[in-house]
Amino acid sequence: MDLLVRPATEDDLPAMLTLWREMMDFHARSDARFQPGPTPVAEEAWTQYLRHEIWSSDAWCALVAEVEGRIVGQIVGALRDPAPVFEPGTYGYITDIVVDPKTRRRGVGRALFRALEAWFHERGASHLELQVLERNSASQAFWRAMGCTDYSDNMWYDLEER
Repeated sequence: MDLLVRPATEDDLPAMLTLWREMMDFHARSDARFQPGPTPVAEEAWTQYLRHEIWSSDAWCALVAEVEGRIVGQIVGALRDPAPVFEPGTYGYITDIVVDPKTRRRGVGRALFRALEAWFHERGASHLELQVLERNSASQAFWRAMGCTDYSDNMWYDLEER
């Protein structure tokens, strides 16, 4: 498999939106609390976010993985600074990663991660952070295989049920 990881462009948007929706729907099936917006409203919101926040900022990076001219994966991350009560130092935050289900387990996710890791490293990030749904065992395993370790748990308390 001839794999190319490169910066995402406007031309990649249709394929990126398909992958993004697959990721959103997967998470919604994994946990009912994960509530992405409906199609096409959410896709339009993601498109606008990509165009006006991500692609227009040097603090963001969106990469795609391409095989034989077809986009099969994407990863998005941003440089962040900690709250002022913590020691200063920029870190990398990974917001999204998705690989086409037909192309999984072939190193695409690993290649995307390594490319974004290099991007963060070149910009002086001290470490990476990300969130993974507790019920997403496949992603938990992937991130552990990449060398990530447990750091913090996000908790949920439903105010509408009280």
